[in-house]
Amino acid sequence: MRKDFPKKEIVTLKLPPSLAREIREREILNFFADRALSKLEYYRSRLRYFETKYGKSLENFRQEVESAKEDFEKWDDLILWEGYQRAFEEWKEKYEELKSVLQDH
Repeated sequence: MRKDFPKKEIVTLKLPPSLAREIREREILNFFADRALSKLEYYRSRLRYFETKYGKSLENFRQEVESAKEDFEKWDDLILWEGYQRAFEEWKEKYEELKSVLQDH
């Protein structure tokens, strides 16, 4: 099932004429998709790091930290882990949007 994304915006890029003749729209879209995938994979690796470090999911770790005696290192890790999770979700959505645009071309 295909997800409906927000309406697309038209963007104009100013490129040197020699470069503009060489680059096609699909190449630009592929560049952005590759960049989004790179970010997505970076944040996925950070999530795996914390899952391995603590041997549990973010949700289970959050419950442990919130119910245990205050441990500043764990709270710091929780804040980082949650940030990486949000960033992962944002880049995943951006990547899916770009893939959708590429499929339409």
